[in-house]
Amino acid sequence: MKYYKNPETLKKLYCRERLSIRQIAEKFDSYPQIIRYWLVKFKIPLKSEKERFKVSKNFLQFLYLTKKLSIRKIAKILKTTYATARNKLIKYEIPLRTVSEANMKYSKIPFSGDLKEKAYMLGIRTGDISVAKNAKQLTIRTSTTHPAQLDMFTKTFRKYSHINIYLSKIPLGKAWQIYCNVDNSFNFLLKKLARIPDYILNNPQIFYSFLAGYADCEATWTIIKRGHDNIRFSFRIFSGDKKILEQIKSELEFLGFRPILFLEAKKGYRKTFGKYNKNMFSLRILYQEDVIKLANILMNLSKHQEKIYKMQLILDNKDSKWDEIENRIIKFRKTIKESRLNNNRGTPRMPRYARTNIDRENLF
Repeated sequence: MKYYKNPETLKKLYCRERLSIRQIAEKFDSYPQIIRYWLVKFKIPLKSEKERFKVSKNFLQFLYLTKKLSIRKIAKILKTTYATARNKLIKYEIPLRTVSEANMKYSKIPFSGDLKEKAYMLGIRTGDISVAKNAKQLTIRTSTTHPAQLDMFTKTFRKYSHINIYLSKIPLGKAWQIYCNVDNSFNFLLKKLARIPDYILNNPQIFYSFLAGYADCEATWTIIKRGHDNIRFSFRIFSGDKKILEQIKSELEFLGFRPILFLEAKKGYRKTFGKYNKNMFSLRILYQEDVIKLANILMNLSKHQEKIYKMQLILDNKDSKWDEIENRIIKFRKTIKESRLNNNRGTPRMPRYARTNIDRENLF
């Protein structure tokens, strides 16, 4: 016979030790409804709401108004239900927060106004970041399976707002979701760019900041073996933003580069993850001196640690042979693969900088 079916046991726990029905259910790995059934069956008087849940108005105000805890967290602390905690707030005439106010637990710093920083943010917005209006604030978010993307997002926005990260399920496994709420001075990020603004194109330094952000989301730096023992470097942006790529190509040509732009995959082309819903284009830089020149410029503007490492490899080994760096390349690729989610090696530990908002100087 299970202990909770014993009237003496239930009387002891419920009446003398003053445990709640939920606490007794947890103690016996059962359900509150079952415990309640046996209490009624054994004619043990159920406690009134006042007896079941005692909390002073001052303490509830401290948790809800001073500490700004959510009703759900308060219910967990007080070992009661969400509905009971909410009803107690209403009974004490403690004003409930609106959805907007509930999301404003952390302070938000207005945007600095720096044009280079703005250009970088517009670059990642044009690439992989989504922005939505949320009452009196904006919510900026992205999802990724790679910790370097978390690092990039954190470095970009942490001085303006609290960064939130959690795991979620996706069709192919899991992904990290990362977001922050910022004030309305970030309205320039609300609409995704259809074309690059003139003030960015007319200033090379601001343009490179935009390109660094866009490349952090959409570009690939490649280091491969060429011929017997030589090395080939290349830079590639793969995107469906044809107009943006045309503008980048034109500006790079003006700055002395030799990029090429072409249609790489037509709308409807199927890949393992699905099919493209629009034409996809590639902008490539293949001349070695151009790749090295661009890496030297974007190196100090990028916030994506994996791409920074790749650029550093290119700059450090522009005169090397393949066998001199092959082991470093293999080790780097292995590190990247194992750091990703859904790598068949379990869920990687969330990076320390992502959990504490502390920078990690050397990711690799």
